[in-house]
Amino acid sequence: MYIFVYGSLKKGFSNHNLLQSSEFICKTRTQEEFAMIDLNMFPGVIKGKKVSRIQGEVYELDSNTLEQIDMYEGEWYSRESVELEAGFRAQIYFLIKYPRYSEGPMVISEGNWTEKLMQESNNVR
Repeated sequence: MYIFVYGSLKKGFSNHNLLQSSEFICKTRTQEEFAMIDLNMFPGVIKGKKVSRIQGEVYELDSNTLEQIDMYEGEWYSRESVELEAGFRAQIYFLIKYPRYSEGPMVISEGNWTEKLMQESNNVR
């Protein structure tokens, strides 16, 4: 099974170790546009609002790894299949529960959490 990851499960980030036994397939984007929101330590992708294609990585994983990631994502996320620009489908975790914000969550308009983090680190210097 293919999984499309866009946040802390990506290579070089805090939870990538959950994919250590999985095979990296490629970097790509979703075919459809969604909204990526910033939850500080990690992002979430929500359906319904079309902002941008989401950038991420695809891994092939076994059922045990999928079960571990499902437990990690917990009740905040729901896994569904999406079409990718790479020409095939993969599972993605859509955010279904998140804290309510007085002004709404910050949308990452480029659909790229890594780029957002790099911009923040450049602003700190």
